[in-house]
Amino acid sequence: MILPAAHIHSLPTDGIRLASDASPEAGAMKSDAGSFFARWRRVAITMMALCLAPGGPGEVPVARAAGTAAYPDRTIKIVVPFAASTQIDIAARLVGGKLAEAVGQPVVIENRPGASANIGSEVVAKAPPDGYTRLLTGSLITLLPSTLGSVAVDPVASFAPITKLAEPPIVIVVHPSLNVSTLAELIALAKREPRKIAYATAGVGTVQHLIGSILSRKAGIDMVHVPYANTGQALKDVQSGVVPVYFTFLGPIDGQLRSGQLKALAVASTRRIHAWPDIPTVGELGYKEAVADPWNGVLAPAGTPPEIVDRLYREFVRIVQQPDVRERFTSMGMEPLTPSPDQFSAEIREAVARWPAIVKAEGIRPQ
Repeated sequence: MILPAAHIHSLPTDGIRLASDASPEAGAMKSDAGSFFARWRRVAITMMALCLAPGGPGEVPVARAAGTAAYPDRTIKIVVPFAASTQIDIAARLVGGKLAEAVGQPVVIENRPGASANIGSEVVAKAPPDGYTRLLTGSLITLLPSTLGSVAVDPVASFAPITKLAEPPIVIVVHPSLNVSTLAELIALAKREPRKIAYATAGVGTVQHLIGSILSRKAGIDMVHVPYANTGQALKDVQSGVVPVYFTFLGPIDGQLRSGQLKALAVASTRRIHAWPDIPTVGELGYKEAVADPWNGVLAPAGTPPEIVDRLYREFVRIVQQPDVRERFTSMGMEPLTPSPDQFSAEIREAVARWPAIVKAEGIRPQ
């Protein structure tokens, strides 16, 4: 906290003898000296107060307005537009607890699932831009204007991006019954048997669906898309071989990959996965158009003051750098990553501009 002036010892202004105190000239000189030291004392008090602020002179508490308490001074809410116990919800509760410790205020996680994350997004978009409500969501929101049409929240105009927390890669996995070990072998099999191989995704118009559609078109194959509203059921069907190909996030099937129940053929990211360095990227295999680089990130309502966005950004960077957080993210198949607000904002704009042409080319209509 910044200490009030009363807590800083007075600086002496009368400890210097100036010739003879009895003379008028000496009295004037002493008066000038007193005035000089009084001004110096005020400057010193200000500098000492800044140095006593949390984090030193480089980190002064953010005030909402002149004369008000420093930010934050009450409960912070993080809206997650997905159901409880999902991967992104687990990540939100982990970083939410860390944020509460860092800022000394309660952090509440509120799940508002529905409409492909659009419901929770709208809640935050309409919230006051005061730093007390923010959205922890996935890159799916950049796709919604293309798949939901005008009802979708505009991810560019509606939010002030803070940072990504991690990238949960999407992998292409197969059941062992297909007897394929590489993406090239899967494509060759699909060419020999058109419309006989089915692939599962989390639903029509999802990033996973688009990756499957792009890959099929670029490779010249025709697989049957089986969308699932319940990803738990999708995993059961893939594990049993009912649907032998699955485009999915790595986290939920990490155990099945390690046990050999499923086999990963490629990852739809620009980089290989740190925890699975032997899985090639789709770009390496000649299908760079199918790269998606999905993310989990934090956004505030548009109009949130830049100093609050910066404060939150620095807090989230510190949190993600903590070893236990990085270990937990990695165990969930997530690659920790914290770009600056400007970098994150640019990535969101690029994604929103990219998806419409792809959605149109793949024949996916707004729902």
